[in-house]
Amino acid sequence: MNSDQFTKTAVDSRASQLKAILYLLQTNLEEFRDEVERGYELLNVGEKTELSKEIENSIEDPLTSIFRITSNIDHQVKEIVDRIVKSFLRNNAPIILKAYRARSSMNDLHYSIVLKNDNINNRSRIFDFFDKYDLLEISSKYPVYFQFVPVEFADKMHISESLNLSEV
Repeated sequence: MNSDQFTKTAVDSRASQLKAILYLLQTNLEEFRDEVERGYELLNVGEKTELSKEIENSIEDPLTSIFRITSNIDHQVKEIVDRIVKSFLRNNAPIILKAYRARSSMNDLHYSIVLKNDNINNRSRIFDFFDKYDLLEISSKYPVYFQFVPVEFADKMHISESLNLSEV
């Protein structure tokens, strides 16, 4: 695959991911609108939906509500970044023997990578991720770590997930 084909494939992949994310957002917003309308109607007759109860709890205890919301947002952002990293690693599967999401005490976005040929060129291709990611504002709040692991130590690692690099 030449450079132009790789770039076109990467752009097509990003466009597909963006379309999928926008579709999911649209679907979730429609469901949320329906839930709000249902809650409003039920409140008029004295009943409360789960959403109404959550809003009521937020009014009564705003600090706990804010903490819960920010924790949920952090979790969702980490999931999105994790998907981006996995997609990047899948796009570089020809040079990667194995990749893992490493278990860490802080539940960071820490990945261990075993290269087929551990050399400066292959490492540079992997580090290309950071050239783009470090430009994003979220990179300081949600740092991503890559660790290169020699083949002989791959089976001795503490992992939380073995990444399937052939998934589409």
